[in-house]
Amino acid sequence: MADLYEAYLDDIQLQLETIEDQFGKVIAKYSYPYADGDDLEDMGQKGHSTRLRAYFIDEGDRLAYDDHIKLINHLADKTDFILYHPKYGIIHGLVEDVTARHDDRQRCAEVDFTFLEQMRQPIDTAPDMDVASAVESHFLTGQDEQIFEAVRDVVSLGLPPEIPLDATNSIMAQIKVASGSLRIIAKEVDDHIAMLRATAIEIIQPVNSLVATITYTTTIPGLLIGTATFCVERVARLYDSVADAPAHYLANLDFAFKQLIQAAGDLPGTGTAPGQQARTILIKHLQLACSQRLALESAYSYATDESRRQLVRKAEKQVSFDILGRYLSPAATDPLMNLRELENTLATSRAWLQDGVTAARSMQSLKDLALDLLTHVSSVKLEREKIITVTVINPTPLHLICLIYGLPYNYAERIRGINPHMANPNAVSGDIQIYVC
Repeated sequence: MADLYEAYLDDIQLQLETIEDQFGKVIAKYSYPYADGDDLEDMGQKGHSTRLRAYFIDEGDRLAYDDHIKLINHLADKTDFILYHPKYGIIHGLVEDVTARHDDRQRCAEVDFTFLEQMRQPIDTAPDMDVASAVESHFLTGQDEQIFEAVRDVVSLGLPPEIPLDATNSIMAQIKVASGSLRIIAKEVDDHIAMLRATAIEIIQPVNSLVATITYTTTIPGLLIGTATFCVERVARLYDSVADAPAHYLANLDFAFKQLIQAAGDLPGTGTAPGQQARTILIKHLQLACSQRLALESAYSYATDESRRQLVRKAEKQVSFDILGRYLSPAATDPLMNLRELENTLATSRAWLQDGVTAARSMQSLKDLALDLLTHVSSVKLEREKIITVTVINPTPLHLICLIYGLPYNYAERIRGINPHMANPNAVSGDIQIYVC
């Protein structure tokens, strides 16, 4: 068996080997009378096809045999796929044929399939996307799309969306409305904006904030979206003290945003149908603001984690002892997000974005944000080390445990970081988590 590598077909994790790749060319041949040989013309490349073999074997705690049925069913049900390949990056295409061989007694299976790339693309061996820049771009696009969405919603409420207003006065005082229902709606909007302005008002937004670069109009849609966006950012800044722990930080934001939406829903209202209609729309746009902010903060956390990862890699290549055996006390590095934290934070962000897509189908930027985050985490998972749990029966030094499992001794600090219960690294026993390269 050749060396295996980890890859993903959509969201299915596979242990693969590449059997063969085909990169064909279309060559036109022209023959002329009384001329020897052919005149050749390159008409371009044929489709790129790769023959892959996935292995499913029950080994120890990893029970993968039954997963080959999941893969076969997935290949039969879907017509287009995304292959996350460690050599070719992210490939879009179709599966042409599938061959399965399995042994129920040995609990092992092999599944061969041919993946055809959708239109030939240059091979990028290192799919490197600046997730922060990509998400920032789609965040800005999302603000414009949300303004258009708010214009439609304001019109549906019967309020004028284009009249410039004074942000220091109430909407009800500046818009002449004849019916009682419009006055109720205007009061709901005023109360909602007042609540958002009063939330975390003591927090000063940084001068380099992305939101500070956006200019919102003083119309009703501009005031609504601008106030909600600034309020959500202030709430996010409340938790900057735990930003060094990205998983904990994003979990706090998830909880805080849910509390903010609940507080908006608990505002005292008129209890009338027009008031309830207005409140539903107001909470919808607050939810959209929260989903976009959580995606942006997730991207910043992932970008910071990647920067830390590069520093850790650099530090691990440096020696910790000199030629006389003296410890050099290398600088401590920040902990990294493990795969479980990456997957949990991605699931949280995409759940918010899915709710946003359900509420505003016209906002393509929400889907783009979800794809940016998924692409980054999927690319990282191809390179990031797995974590397994092992049992150490006798007290053993942590450096020796690293050597037993084929890890450099420099990994000791990283292993301590994912085992907070480890009191004495010189005498480790019991269940501990370690990396698997």
